[in-house]
Amino acid sequence: MTTLGQRIREHRRRAGMSQEALARRMDVSRQAVTKWESGQSAPSTENLFRLAELFHTTVDLLLPPGEASPAASARPRPDWRHRAEMTGLVLAGYLIFYLLGRVLWCPMEGSSLLGWLVWNRPGGDGSYLYGWLLSSGLFWWAMALSVLTALLGRYRLSLVTCAYFLLGFLTGFLLGPHPAGAALGHGHYGWACWGFTYLLSLPMGLLAERARRKGVPLRSRSGRLLAAGMVLSAVLPALLVALAKTA
Repeated sequence: MTTLGQRIREHRRRAGMSQEALARRMDVSRQAVTKWESGQSAPSTENLFRLAELFHTTVDLLLPPGEASPAASARPRPDWRHRAEMTGLVLAGYLIFYLLGRVLWCPMEGSSLLGWLVWNRPGGDGSYLYGWLLSSGLFWWAMALSVLTALLGRYRLSLVTCAYFLLGFLTGFLLGPHPAGAALGHGHYGWACWGFTYLLSLPMGLLAERARRKGVPLRSRSGRLLAAGMVLSAVLPALLVALAKTA
């Protein structure tokens, strides 16, 4: 009959994780993981729940037959406090962007505070991309995606989509205007720069989530490749827009 330690080792290897990676994910030392797998000690009930969640299994299946306790039949509770904090952080980033755009490009003269916050349309130089994101509804969809993934505990995906949204706007704002007819929105490439950047955030965010689940350290070869891919994907849309403007 397999022991608890053997089952932990099997699940760890099946997940492609080293003892160091598992220790980092569990916030314990490597020696603690070694003792668990060798049977010198056993994880606490809380750590059993965390191991089961990490390995995408249940505590009952992780424990050997006959060792399941009444507490093991309960499901681990999500860390709602941490999820709420991350959701608030992401939501604050989008709201700050929204309010900053209102301050810069939405005149308040002759309107109420509510009208300025909600109804006034952006106008003036530099408002094209901001106004397009609001009028098309893409700002609200992007915000909803980042907030929802944060609530579900997919923090890396949430942060990557939020960061790429802001980066795409910045590069589109700086590189988007085309000399010919830019004031009227004709020849403005900001939408393409933002859209390409934001679309790239989805696969990069999913790759970051996969690396988190597997406990891939940033200093490893896979971690460095992921970091390089994120940097390249963030810069690539700006380079393509720059080439399109010179063509």
